[in-house]
Amino acid sequence: MGGHDQLRVRLDASATGRVLLDWLPERFRYLDRDGWAAQLRDGRVRLGGAVADGGEVLHGGDELVFVPAAAADRVEPVPVLFVDDALVVVDKPAHTVVQRASAFPGRTFVATLSRGFPPRDLEMLEPAHRLDRETSGVLVLARSRAAFAALQRAFAGGDVQKRYVAVARGVFGPDEVVVRSAIGPAAGSVVRARRAVVAHGASGARAAETAFAVLERLANATVVAATPRTGRTHQLRVHLEHLGHPLVGDVLYGHDDARYLEFVEAQKRGGPARRPGDDAVARQLLHAESLAFAHPLTGEPLHMTAPWPAELREYVARHRGG
Repeated sequence: MGGHDQLRVRLDASATGRVLLDWLPERFRYLDRDGWAAQLRDGRVRLGGAVADGGEVLHGGDELVFVPAAAADRVEPVPVLFVDDALVVVDKPAHTVVQRASAFPGRTFVATLSRGFPPRDLEMLEPAHRLDRETSGVLVLARSRAAFAALQRAFAGGDVQKRYVAVARGVFGPDEVVVRSAIGPAAGSVVRARRAVVAHGASGARAAETAFAVLERLANATVVAATPRTGRTHQLRVHLEHLGHPLVGDVLYGHDDARYLEFVEAQKRGGPARRPGDDAVARQLLHAESLAFAHPLTGEPLHMTAPWPAELREYVARHRGG
């Protein structure tokens, strides 16, 4: 088994004692249990160098390799905002997967982009930060190890200015609000990905700060500019939910676990998956509008802006004036 599309993962301690076929659909949700069983039957999963059958008991440190069946490449045009030998900055479309540790790494957005802009001394372009699958907007990717290391330091050190545009449910009262509330795992939730505002000092709590400013009040929603001053998982979505104004179109935040899991199961079955709520949108209305940062190698100041996507513009136009 080999090839550019393979997924290679070193298991961490949390996998110890789990049965492979139980663990796979929880860790990689692109396939359900039956889908993973089919991949195992086809010999596409190896554990510790041997073809796996799914009944193996996992141990931290095990290496898992998965090679999906070849599929025709589908390359969508992507607006490129900046490119040179060190980095590529694009306007990422919604519904594209950024992370490489997915069940189909060769078919992710990053793999596709890497074919158009080959990296220098990396196997694939390295995203300097993350955007959720449904979030659009400015995304910075490194083409070299040196550029990637410098960008990582800049993001970790708070040297990158980020501005998002979000459409939140309900009408904001104040024109501006700053949320300084720690974020951690949501206690009592069966959804592992869910985060929540938690007390400082709670298990897994990480300090988080976001500034929100009203751009426009709609009939039953508010367009806000969001400036995260930290970079926590789901930070904007969690802080908006905490304010009582979750994102329009968000299937996880602003709903209970049962509604979210209902949606996920419908997606897995391949049928029409009705999104929770009555927003009538195809994705969460969150857009990374701009990033300002120093070029990782030259130090030149860069300010990248991505125009509002059609879904956001159309929603705002429909909901103006009642």
